[in-house]
Amino acid sequence: MELLQGGLASKLVYLGIALVGVWMLLRALMPAGAAAGEVMTPAEVNEKALKGEVVLIDVRTPQEWQQTGLPASGYAITMHQKGADFLSQLDAALGGDRNKPLAVICRTGNRTGSLVGPLEKAGYTRVINVAEGMVGGRYGQGWIKGGLPVRAYKPGESAPPQLVMQK
Repeated sequence: MELLQGGLASKLVYLGIALVGVWMLLRALMPAGAAAGEVMTPAEVNEKALKGEVVLIDVRTPQEWQQTGLPASGYAITMHQKGADFLSQLDAALGGDRNKPLAVICRTGNRTGSLVGPLEKAGYTRVINVAEGMVGGRYGQGWIKGGLPVRAYKPGESAPPQLVMQK
């Protein structure tokens, strides 16, 4: 009841606190990285990767690749390594062209959402977040449930087979 009896200033403080709470709740419910970079569906990225219009990188761990396989049109380059090694492998997959569209996928889109900004700061000019991930998440059903082609992970083989054959 004291809240109702206070002056305008105290009511504005409570209103401000309530608005901050609502804002924090909305931020918590929003997918990570939605505002950073371009977002594409797995189907869009797969089509473009097969045409050579984007380079798709699966940034998960080798253990995750073992469990679910890899996007058939994507490279296996884990983000869980030294930064310089990761960037060097990305550059190799892009043929040294950091202006070429680079699509990144993880399990559910959380890691790639947080990776877009740092990659852009490192000089990659067009980073695409495959936000649904391999198994789905807040953005949608994901690569596997979408029925897109998956290949088995083979240690030491990062490039997609169709790209290896084209070279």
